[in-house]
Amino acid sequence: MKPLSRLLVALCLSPLLAQAVPLTQVTLPDGRQVQLNDDFTWEYLLIKPTASGDVVTGTVAVPVLTEQAMTNPDLLAQAVKDGISVKLDKIEGSDPLSLQFMVSNTGSRSVVRVRGSVTLFSEQGAQLARQEARFWVGENRLPESYLRKGQQRPSLVIEMPRPAGLTGQPLVRVEIEEVEFR
Repeated sequence: MKPLSRLLVALCLSPLLAQAVPLTQVTLPDGRQVQLNDDFTWEYLLIKPTASGDVVTGTVAVPVLTEQAMTNPDLLAQAVKDGISVKLDKIEGSDPLSLQFMVSNTGSRSVVRVRGSVTLFSEQGAQLARQEARFWVGENRLPESYLRKGQQRPSLVIEMPRPAGLTGQPLVRVEIEEVEFR
């Protein structure tokens, strides 16, 4: 293989290799646990790590919340990425559940789209349902639809069917996967 073609292959594969890998887990002075990643980011430990003994033949262990996530549900209900914050505002309805979020822009660029996922957990901390979500959608050529610096607006309403086994209000985990700027 020629050196130029090796370079092109390496550049094509670099986004796959550049994902955050956990370096270590740290306990803060107030008792909360965080995970430090190799891409200079950190996150609260919200899901218990699965051990090899948790998987039974033919079935997979359901993700379970950590004790700190159970005692402080606000850690679950808010996500921040690239200066964009998505926070659970309210839950309405019984079936389907209507979830409303507040989307805030503290960054310096205008936002066109914010995409992520919403995960519902039982009161005991077991995962019940997960759904992709579009929190913010603006039009590329309509500047009034952008989420500008310093703005906070309600998200699109996200409807999820009530999962079987959910008796009270669910614990809601918000994750931001992609932010598109203009």
